[in-house]
Amino acid sequence: MALASHGISKDSAQNLLFSAGAIYKNLKYDSTKNEWSGEVLGATKGGIKLSITPEYVDAEMDGASVSIVGTRVKVSEKATIESSMTEFSEGVIKDSLHLELDGKANINGYKKYVSKRSVEEKDYLDNIAYVGTLVNGKQIIVLLPNAICTSALEIQGQNKTQATYTITFECTARFTQSDLEHLPYEIYYPQTDADTKNQGDPGTTSQNTGGQGNTDKVNQGTDNK
Repeated sequence: MALASHGISKDSAQNLLFSAGAIYKNLKYDSTKNEWSGEVLGATKGGIKLSITPEYVDAEMDGASVSIVGTRVKVSEKATIESSMTEFSEGVIKDSLHLELDGKANINGYKKYVSKRSVEEKDYLDNIAYVGTLVNGKQIIVLLPNAICTSALEIQGQNKTQATYTITFECTARFTQSDLEHLPYEIYYPQTDADTKNQGDPGTTSQNTGGQGNTDKVNQGTDNK
């Protein structure tokens, strides 16, 4: 068989990602309705950066001067979503700084948020998610559970310039996990026609767990305002 001179296939153009995508807060899949729903975090400017970075260590042993198959150990990992927000919504500012509402404040036309001494469990979001739409209209979903904002709030307003501020959310583990040596992030990739066909084949084991691999589009839900 002759080797290919490129990696382009008939499906390549449909699997491209051209849009910035969207960031969702507390994205959930309803198996009874077969649909996703959540809160859009807000408008972004300059794109969204998703980063999942495992950390590995190669075991060192006398007599070996090169890396050896089977001796690489995963020792840690980090998963984050970072973006420049250009929409100044109440919910994003509250979540980014873990603020609490001052219910005693009585200021006409305003709500008053204040800082607090420590980060509480309620400051962790159920999840933060990246939703990217391919050319073919199907969506890739990357979900980071137990997300906490780790960035500072920095705003620099300038004349004739659209202001932005950077937010970074990080995935964390919970004590309820079977181990505390991996992050519980989830990646949902749309099924192909071949996947759907294989699910009906008794000799094929489906990798779709609990129906959550369904690729129905994400509903906009309620803006986080």
